[in-house]
Amino acid sequence: MSNIYKSENGVFTIEISDDKFSAFLTVSSEEDFISEKDLIEVVEKSEISFGFEEARDLIFSKDIQRNFDQPFPIAIGIKPKDPEIEFSPLFDTDKSYNQAIGNQFHLLKNLPKVNKGEPLAHLFVTKQSKAGKDIFGKEVPPEHYENHLIENYLGENVSYSQERGQIIADKTGYPYMDELPRIHIKSEFVLDKNLDLTFEDMDFFGSMIINGDVIDKVKLKLTGDLTINGNIKDAEIDVNGNIFVDGDIINCKSPGVVASGSISFHAAENSKIVAGDRVKFSKSLQFCRVIAENGLYGNESSGMIVGGVYQSGEHIETAIIGNTGGISTEVEISISPYKKDRMANITKQMNKLKELELENSRDYKELLEEINDLEMHLEEDINSMLKNQDNLPKHIIAYKRVFPATYIRILKKSLHVTEELSRVNFSIINGELTIETY
Repeated sequence: MSNIYKSENGVFTIEISDDKFSAFLTVSSEEDFISEKDLIEVVEKSEISFGFEEARDLIFSKDIQRNFDQPFPIAIGIKPKDPEIEFSPLFDTDKSYNQAIGNQFHLLKNLPKVNKGEPLAHLFVTKQSKAGKDIFGKEVPPEHYENHLIENYLGENVSYSQERGQIIADKTGYPYMDELPRIHIKSEFVLDKNLDLTFEDMDFFGSMIINGDVIDKVKLKLTGDLTINGNIKDAEIDVNGNIFVDGDIINCKSPGVVASGSISFHAAENSKIVAGDRVKFSKSLQFCRVIAENGLYGNESSGMIVGGVYQSGEHIETAIIGNTGGISTEVEISISPYKKDRMANITKQMNKLKELELENSRDYKELLEEINDLEMHLEEDINSMLKNQDNLPKHIIAYKRVFPATYIRILKKSLHVTEELSRVNFSIINGELTIETY
């Protein structure tokens, strides 16, 4: 106890606790006469202004007897209350990812994994925090608020949804819980060497950075983004995200290099490249099959397309199309080429499952759901095109030259280029395929 106050005659003594949430009165038995005036005087001296009723309630509830020379409560404050939280993970924390796995990617196969947006744990506030009040009438905040306790459970790549009362994955990957305990998502893996046949075929969640080449018929399937600081040679890559290659794509034939997002690289040769968004390149595309849903873009000064077939659902822009050798080169804008290619691949997979009499399998049902969704969106794209076919903002631009033996097509309109053209823009005007120079 500290802060002791006494009346002038020493009959009454008030002791106030260090935390200022309680005060006790002691009445001396040495005096025969007890003055109410003296009691009021010492209370006013102590400046206590709150908690008298709370003290009376305490005395009554616990049947505290008032005796001379023994302290009894005269004022009791209301202590603040921290919130209470109920926390329950939604994955097996004992069999989840741990840092010791490192680049042993085969160990990821049987671990719990989540997609972006999926719940990882229930986290409910079962009791709200409440401010308190000391015996001097001062409001005292709780030590912790709801947000503070919630944040104690949040690690990397997760967030809290108050509406759902859940911890949510911000990225695709492998959930795990540390010793605090906080929930994290392991969503990015780094490999500082070539990805070759010394690794098993990989199919895992999360993003990956490879500081080397991807070679030797490697098969890589990734639910996330892929960054390759090197080349891709003779490999199969399927990414549910974006692909960035600080190098070239060479001899990656069917199924090739596929991404549901964008793909960017320097140059490509003898490869199939399929993107659900854009394809960007800085040097050349030679003898490739390229499909880009939302645009195919080469560097305005150095981008070159030679040989092969190139389709986009939006604009196609590059410096040069074709070459002086008269190599046949097809460049086309069509409706939803990525969706059509994806539907064709799904149909092949479904037919294989049918041959194995696996129509009731989970894989077959997931493919059926995906192809139905693609068909619906394709129909929407076709209807949108039909409504606006007289004013289509789609073009094919060659910033430098187009050589003979080039085949240009925009939707239903096409032409063969029979002479060299410089700085041209192919587009649909008034329903006709038009060539403009600039």
